[in-house]
Amino acid sequence: MKKIYIIDDDKDIVESLTIVLSGQGYEVKAQYNEKDAVTNVTEFAPHLIILDVMFPEDDGAGFEMAREFHQHDSTREIPILMLSAVNAKGDYAGTFSNKDRDDSWLPVKEFVEKPINPRILIEKVKELI
Repeated sequence: MKKIYIIDDDKDIVESLTIVLSGQGYEVKAQYNEKDAVTNVTEFAPHLIILDVMFPEDDGAGFEMAREFHQHDSTREIPILMLSAVNAKGDYAGTFSNKDRDDSWLPVKEFVEKPINPRILIEKVKELI
């Protein structure tokens, strides 16, 4: 069974993603903050990380976690699907998209805006795993 780890502070989003992904046969685990993310991901050993950009304590925590995952041998090879509403909220100047992916600044495999259509979520997950 393929495993997916979700890191997002929005419990409703996590619950929705978990329902959709579990319904497709994935084992899903989640956390709602950035605390001990590398350790928790390493212990779960997922095939994919779904990561939010903004957290209440730090609007850029998702970017920082993506870079941290990329720096550790235990998590470096796990693809990251980054979900965010930053473009819709207008909290940042400009927007973020797949063209912004970069191994050092934004080491993610895919960048999509939320809310994400469940069908598109499944397509993206299948592409990345």
